[in-house]
Amino acid sequence: MKWFISTFLALFSAILGPYMAPQQELAPGPPPEPASSAVEPEPENTRLYVLMYHHFVPEGWDCNTWTVTDVRFREDLQWLADHGYETVLPSWLAAGEPLPPKAVMLTLDDGYASNYWLAYPLLQEFESKAVISVVASSVDRGETYYLDWPKCQIMAQSGLVEIGSHTYDCHGTRGIKRGRGEAKADYEARVLPDLQASIDLIEENVGATPIFFAYPNGITDKWASGFIREHFSVTVTTKHGCADISEGLYGLKRCNVSMGVPLSKILPP
Repeated sequence: MKWFISTFLALFSAILGPYMAPQQELAPGPPPEPASSAVEPEPENTRLYVLMYHHFVPEGWDCNTWTVTDVRFREDLQWLADHGYETVLPSWLAAGEPLPPKAVMLTLDDGYASNYWLAYPLLQEFESKAVISVVASSVDRGETYYLDWPKCQIMAQSGLVEIGSHTYDCHGTRGIKRGRGEAKADYEARVLPDLQASIDLIEENVGATPIFFAYPNGITDKWASGFIREHFSVTVTTKHGCADISEGLYGLKRCNVSMGVPLSKILPP
């Protein structure tokens, strides 16, 4: 009988033993990684709209292609503010500061006295910034319709305005374009000292070296390009369109502003 019981227990243990043995616990694995919540950064903006103004007159006065009224300029600044545009200065570009998502640069050419009497108060009111490119000879001679150095200095010291060059006395019809048959040596003797004189006068009277140059009539010339690149960080032409600063800061395109075309037809909302 004992033999039977022991044999039965041995057989039972052999058959059911593996099922009765405690199961080995598996070591816990690493917790699942949480789903990423990072937002892809917005691509850096390189599009810059450069608006070109010249002379300003009171509302009701006659305007040509290069003239707008003070009321129209106010409307433009209001439109820019309402649509989220931020005005930038040449020094911002030269320093490599990133552009705001909707960037615009206001450029005022020739240095008319109306830039101070009519445009500057509106820049102050809207805290907008602009660069004024002066024909330095007109300013230096105190010509009636142009700015004088004290007014340039007042605006520059406000932080809202930078003073750029539009040549000393080389504006004219052809600007800095070489004359037909003009030798390079004669060209350099005529144009380069003129550009240097504009730089020296602005630096002396405004207290800041100009880094911005507006080509007269938008006309460039390779014979002056080396000098211009050496002395200026940002230049603009009159070629129409939106500038892309990823292509550099020289020869930027601009959009002329006139009474016949509202800003909403020039800039995207």
